[in-house]
Amino acid sequence: MRRILLVVALAALVSVAGCSGFVGETGAPSSDADGTLETAGNGTVEAQNQTADATAANQTVQIEANESVAGSEWESLSVTYPRENFTVESAQHEEIALGVDTNGDGAIDREFNETHVSGVNNNDYSFTVELDADYTLEDGDVVVAEYPAVNNPSEPGEYAVEVTLNEEQTVEGTIEITADESG
Repeated sequence: MRRILLVVALAALVSVAGCSGFVGETGAPSSDADGTLETAGNGTVEAQNQTADATAANQTVQIEANESVAGSEWESLSVTYPRENFTVESAQHEEIALGVDTNGDGAIDREFNETHVSGVNNNDYSFTVELDADYTLEDGDVVVAEYPAVNNPSEPGEYAVEVTLNEEQTVEGTIEITADESG
């Protein structure tokens, strides 16, 4: 499967099949009970709450850096959801978890906090985290982010999500939204 969803959940998440632009065996990050970023799952975009109509769902996104961004400083990460299906709310700098798996073992080797975030911009269907991380990307680095304020669509199904690293490298993944189990 060539397409997979990056982060439709910045937390303990849904695994999706990878493709050449996505991470292979490296898991997506999530915050555990003490708020530290950790890997969990295996995909590009995962939602902590996959239920239709879930609000303020943590979405975890990951993207494996390739030669197009290798050697450049990590400056931004952007995620775009289907405009008519998802709603992205604003988030404060301290609510966003960021990290990099530098050796492909599925564990976060470098963590970044709100002091590294220079800006968080969002509209109804996307968000961009701008950084001053003083971190140089290497080919194979897996960049992970957890964003806490995405509202899921009302209809279950698979949705394409686009993830862009440093405005240079873009991958597309799929996130699965399930039926509301209370109805």
